[in-house]
Amino acid sequence: MMNKYSLLNSPIEISLRIIILLESIENSHFDVDDILLLDYYILHINDFDTKLKSIHPAIPNRENEIFVRRKGIQNSLALLESLNLIQTNYTMEGITYSSVPSNKTFSDYLETPYSIRLKENIKSINVENLDSIIANIKESLFDNPQLWIDKFNTLGEGNDHEWI
Repeated sequence: MMNKYSLLNSPIEISLRIIILLESIENSHFDVDDILLLDYYILHINDFDTKLKSIHPAIPNRENEIFVRRKGIQNSLALLESLNLIQTNYTMEGITYSSVPSNKTFSDYLETPYSIRLKENIKSINVENLDSIIANIKESLFDNPQLWIDKFNTLGEGNDHEWI
């Protein structure tokens, strides 16, 4: 039996977020990196727009999630693809993912407080320019020297060897 905490950031939860994300943004075709960044954005939206409310708590060092979340996104995309719940597009620019028609009905039936807030946060993406949002996320996360210093410091913790 699954306890109530085992769904947190599981492939099922991430898959539901991906379905809602792809369905909510009209004509979306996102690659893994875009989905990863947008997933982080909608969960921690208050970090980018203080007028909006984040879904996940503002825990210290939450930016480090980006380093471990990619595998979960990939696993969830594979799950969705195996169930024909997303369309995989092979282009000259790379592999992208998009919604399938049945996801609209499915997404409309999700009415929990979590899914409602998720949809509200995604709507803010539609209002703004998607490219500028992705650029802002990248700048916030990857152009932050303290994030990288903290990441490398934690890599060395608990190891008996010195960093060269």
